[in-house]
Amino acid sequence: MVKVVLRGGLGNQMFQYAAGLRIALKQGAPLVLDTVLLHDRWPRKEFTYRSFDLDIFTLKPEFTRLSRVADALPIPGFWLGLDMASMKVSGILGGPKFLVEKKEHAFDPEVYSATGSVTLFGRWQNPRYFADIEKELRVAFQFKIPLGEEAASVKERIMASESVALCVRRGDYVQHKSAKALMGETNVDYYAKAIAHINEQVDSPRFFVFTDDIEFCKQEIGLPADTVYIGKMGPKWSWHLELMSLCKHSIIANSTFYWWGAWLNPQPEGVVIAPARWYADREEQPGIFPAHWVQM
Repeated sequence: MVKVVLRGGLGNQMFQYAAGLRIALKQGAPLVLDTVLLHDRWPRKEFTYRSFDLDIFTLKPEFTRLSRVADALPIPGFWLGLDMASMKVSGILGGPKFLVEKKEHAFDPEVYSATGSVTLFGRWQNPRYFADIEKELRVAFQFKIPLGEEAASVKERIMASESVALCVRRGDYVQHKSAKALMGETNVDYYAKAIAHINEQVDSPRFFVFTDDIEFCKQEIGLPADTVYIGKMGPKWSWHLELMSLCKHSIIANSTFYWWGAWLNPQPEGVVIAPARWYADREEQPGIFPAHWVQM
């Protein structure tokens, strides 16, 4: 059995699922998801509570027994404490090996080559963990919820043009001090340089702005008059993500949600631009980017 402890929002959960799926497929073992941390509502300052978001896809997940109990009978702090303690004790007593991420964005060969029953606890934000199961992952991440009328209209415009997804995340990156200190905002200069690069590389690009702050984008980012602005669409932003994945090219923000919007685009000739500085509080080069993405 391969168990993955899910944490964070949709983009984070996709990375965690992907890493677990690769190990499970390699072993021919079942993949089981632990969602206790997602269900927990222990009071925390400036914290964005999450839920299980992978249900926007056609994948058919299997959950741990404690995850089902925590979902049906929420007790803040209790199930989470019990879950963490049981995983650590189980590893010590010869149960599933408890593998904790040692360094964010770094590739860990021990995790990649793990054998036997394991529990994964980390973010696993490095595409090397699942590079050899891309086909299987794209099947798992097929969207389940049909596009609504407005989203379907946007899709037609995306498919009929040399579409560029330009992604801007503000929300918690601006409103929460802790998130702002860690992630910061991708500044306007980055977008100006990325747009200039797209204009050099792509004939007649049409920009589709995916954002949680449309007015900011209209006022602060210089874009052509025919630009299409897209806010939240679909349950759990599912249509937002699906439409992004249909664009031929991408300019992403420092967000795993937007990272996946670019990765899910199956066109290898597409230009993908990402901010070289992923975190506001450190300058080291993250391992989160595929080799062919342009960093600025």
